[in-house]
This record gives sequence, C-alpha cells and structure tokens, in this order.
Amino acid sequence: MYTSLEDALEVHPDSVFNLDLSKTKFDSFPIEIFKFSNLTELSLSKCHLAALPPGFGFKNLKKLDLSKNSFTEIPVVVCNISSLRKLSMGRNKMTGLPECISQLKELDTLDVWFNNITEIPESITQMRGLKFLDLRGMNYTSEFQQKWQEKLPWMTIEFNLGCDCGH
Repeated sequence: MYTSLEDALEVHPDSVFNLDLSKTKFDSFPIEIFKFSNLTELSLSKCHLAALPPGFGFKNLKKLDLSKNSFTEIPVVVCNISSLRKLSMGRNKMTGLPECISQLKELDTLDVWFNNITEIPESITQMRGLKFLDLRGMNYTSEFQQKWQEKLPWMTIEFNLGCDCGH
C-alpha cells in the first residue's frame, strides 16, 4: 500500500494496487493517479474533493473511499466501474443516490452514512448483490425505514432509530 503520491510515482505504475491518499487535502483530483491502471483500492477520504474527472475509471478497482469530502452526489463516472465491490461516500453533502447506482452489479457494500439523503432510487431494488447499506446519521421516519427494509429483504440496512421528522 502506498500512502503518498510521490512514493507511488517512484515505482513502476503497474505495481501500484493500493493507494491511500486520505487526509492529503487535494482541492482537485490529482491526474497522476491515472498512471496506476491496476489499482484495486483507492482512498481519497478527507481530501476536500467535490468532483471526479470524466476519465475516472479503473477496470480493476474493488474499493473506493471518497468519504469526508464535499461531494453533493455520487459521481456518474463511479457508476461505470463494474468491478467495484465497496463504495464509501459517508460524510459528504449528498441529498440522493443516482439511478445509475444499479449498474454496479458487483457492489456488496454501499456506505453513505451521515449525508442528507432523502431520495433512494427504485433501481436499488435490482442490486441483488448488495448486502450492506449504511444510512446512519440521517433522520428517517420509522415508515421510511420499514418501507426500504421490506423492499430490500436480502440486505442489511443500518439506520438510526426512527423519528417523526418528516422524511
């Protein structure tokens, strides 16, 4: 695992599989990361990012951590990473999940805790491989929670206790 971009750039790019650049405070996506085409794990948590470039996509990527950034939605380019198994987007500024999320057929863990997600797309019911959905840190009514647990019985969904808060 490489924890600095500088160290990763010193080796052959094909030998970089795991890159943890969390807490590096990037304001924009460092394009040097595109050199590492064999990445299986990438962490860009706590980096002040709000967007990913259009060419973002790694055919072998299994884990992507974009938590604690400034994303207002899951970038559509993420929906094209068919190998993705775990997506962490907790503590961003998201209000919903995109319809394209259902394209992630290999995804088994979706961690979106502590956002302000009020909309869950119906397409998520097609994601039979999804085993864990973290929706903690958001105020959902008991009815909302029950509705989604009934629609997604194969999945563990983490909620806070239900409230009478209007969602």
